[in-house]
Amino acid sequence: MVSKAFRKCVELVEEMISRGYRLQISSTEVEKLIKIGVGADKRTVQKYMRMLTEDLAFLKTAAKNPLGITIYRIDVEAIEQFVNEHSKEKLKQLRLNDIRLKQNSIEEEVKVQKS
Repeated sequence: MVSKAFRKCVELVEEMISRGYRLQISSTEVEKLIKIGVGADKRTVQKYMRMLTEDLAFLKTAAKNPLGITIYRIDVEAIEQFVNEHSKEKLKQLRLNDIRLKQNSIEEEVKVQKS
């Protein structure tokens, strides 16, 4: 059995990806999505930020700017692993393999553009 909090974290990642965040997302955007999708209480936001970044490690820190905003990388492999291990239900909106393929192609395009 999967907890409601775990399901909410997966739904939050689905929402991030459906909004077009494939590679990176800022901490302010993550907090906004938590406030909209789960709850706006400060403790709720802190709990879900901790779950996404530390406990489940769905988001990895990529960079921090001087204003204190953290940029996270969405770790699709970690999400797939947790979903495969802990959830027997198939994700309705999100096909993580498709997202990984898109993410890899975007990363390759970024590398080509930088060269």
